[in-house]
Amino acid sequence: MELPKLIRQLQSEKCPPRVLEQVAQRIAREKTPARSLLPAFACAAAIACLLTTVIVWQWRAHREAQRALVRQQTQEAFGYIGQALIRAAAHTENALSKEAVPPLRNSFQTVKDKVTNPI
Repeated sequence: MELPKLIRQLQSEKCPPRVLEQVAQRIAREKTPARSLLPAFACAAAIACLLTTVIVWQWRAHREAQRALVRQQTQEAFGYIGQALIRAAAHTENALSKEAVPPLRNSFQTVKDKVTNPI
């Protein structure tokens, strides 16, 4: 760099101390390394990965909860339908034995009587 050489030349010259101070400050500013964006980018990427993981985990848990709810509601619906079919079958059996069988039995007996005792 030319600045250190310039400082040496200025020190041999009779410069006001203020000028030397300004040159030293300028050199110090130029020597400080510029901040790298790499650590900030790495931190942002890590936070983004963490947030993505949490969001996906929550989404999957919510989806599983919805599936469990659908499964439970389906089981309840099938249970209700099964009970309704059992009640309907019991009612049908009762109706058939009380309403359909006696007239059939009477008709059968009438035919039997007519066949065995012709007029």
